[in-house]
Amino acid sequence: MKKPPRLDDQYNEYVKDFYRKIEDYDWNTVADQRIGLESHLHRAREKRMKNLIQRYGRGERYLDVGCGTGLILRHLLPNTVGIDLNPRHLERARTYNPAAHFQIADAEQLPFEDACFSTVVCTEVLEHLVHPELAVAGIHRVLERGGRFIGSTPRSSLLWRFRFLSSTHYHNEPFHNEFATEELRSLLSPFRILLLTTGFFRSMFFFVGEKE
Repeated sequence: MKKPPRLDDQYNEYVKDFYRKIEDYDWNTVADQRIGLESHLHRAREKRMKNLIQRYGRGERYLDVGCGTGLILRHLLPNTVGIDLNPRHLERARTYNPAAHFQIADAEQLPFEDACFSTVVCTEVLEHLVHPELAVAGIHRVLERGGRFIGSTPRSSLLWRFRFLSSTHYHNEPFHNEFATEELRSLLSPFRILLLTTGFFRSMFFFVGEKE
C-alpha cells in the first residue's frame, strides 16, 4: 500500500496499535516448518541476513530494531538489544536468545543515547512504518562512527500483490509499503551505502550502510 500524501498522527497511532495489540505472527514458527512458499521466503531472508551480518557486522554492541519473534535475533550476539512494539513478540524472542536484552520501543523514536551501538539490524520493518525516515535518522544517531546498518525491505514487485494468499498472516494489515530502488537509496541517504542488492525473485532489497 502506498502512503497517502498526508498522514496525521492519529493514523500513525492507528497503525502502531495494530502491531502493538493485534499482530500475532510468529516468523520463527513459519520459517522452521519448512512448508510452502511463505516458509521458504522467511528462511531465504534469514540465511541472507546471517551472511550479511557475518560479513559486515561491526563490534559487539548490536541493536535489532523491530526484532519481532527473533528470526534474526536468534543468530546475533547474546548481549544484543531487541526492540519491538509488541510485548508478545518479545516474549517469544526471549526463548530464542535468553541472554539478549528486550525492550518495548518505537522504531520511529529510538530511546537510546547517541553513538551507543556498533551495528543495527532492521529486517522487514521499514515497510510497516508511516515515517520510515524517522527510523533511519534514529538508527544513524544511535550508531557510532563507522557503525553498520544492515537490513532488508520489500522491493516493488508483483509478488507482493499475492500477500493475501498467506494462511498465517493477518489480511487486514493497515499499512504495507514497497520501495523502488531510488526511493530506498533516498531513504538510506544518511549512510554511505556499501551494498544494495535484491533477492528472492527480486522481491526484496538487502542493504548495508555505514555511518561516516
